[in-house]
Amino acid sequence: MPRVMRLFFGLILLTALACNLPVSTIRATPDLIGTNVAQTLTQYALQPTPIPSVTPQPTQILPLLTATPTTEPSPTPRAESSGDPRLQLGAPIYTETLDNGRSFGLEGKVYEDDNTLIRVQNGAMILTSKYATGYHGWRTGGRKLQDGYVEGLFRTGNCAGQDTYGLIVRSPDFIHGYWFTITCDGHYGFGYWDGEKYVNLLERRDDQQVIKTGPDQTNRLGVWLEGSTYRLYANGVLLDEINDAQFTSEGYTGAVIAAHETPGFTIYLEEISYWNLP
Repeated sequence: MPRVMRLFFGLILLTALACNLPVSTIRATPDLIGTNVAQTLTQYALQPTPIPSVTPQPTQILPLLTATPTTEPSPTPRAESSGDPRLQLGAPIYTETLDNGRSFGLEGKVYEDDNTLIRVQNGAMILTSKYATGYHGWRTGGRKLQDGYVEGLFRTGNCAGQDTYGLIVRSPDFIHGYWFTITCDGHYGFGYWDGEKYVNLLERRDDQQVIKTGPDQTNRLGVWLEGSTYRLYANGVLLDEINDAQFTSEGYTGAVIAAHETPGFTIYLEEISYWNLP
């Protein structure tokens, strides 16, 4: 047979065989799809989430002693809650000693804007209000807490009158949250920042005189959080109780400062402790 004819018949035979060659197929079964998806999600879900570097949010200059009326009944101290929670609840579940600024996004960093300076040094988070304008600066971080008792240990430098500082609780996003504040002349207040303005829920004078007033003082400020109930403590003594449902989910803690009379007013947050409720 001529060589050309043999080549022609060989190509025809190869084509016929190719039509019957086995083809490898993999069907996408539900369990296979689920496994692939789970592996993909795991690659992302198990990555650690860094604590964001949060900056204090500028606020408006807030007037003092002008409590905003609310639909809630007037806060009434509860006699059965008058004991020192630190003694009643025992050892805290955690204490932030502020040996570094990691949990507040300040490790090896200093925050400074036109009005406020914040840094962590020598076992304290130090907040300085540069000018006596009533401008509020703050920092939040630490551990999230929903229901429980949280207490901050604050020390002041030179201060007078209505220079203000205090503890932030239930901040869901480093911006919103409740503020429990005291002044250097013995007033206290409670309210929240809603993202645009401060809503003042109460402001009163400390008639029990448990707040240590004037310069170079140390005060323990605590908030008992239970649902929509907030009990305010200074140095282990119940000052007030108030109900509000603006923020009831877990949130961060922190500190706020505003100089009204003392340029360069400085506070030192030396520790924050957390307790579970019984």
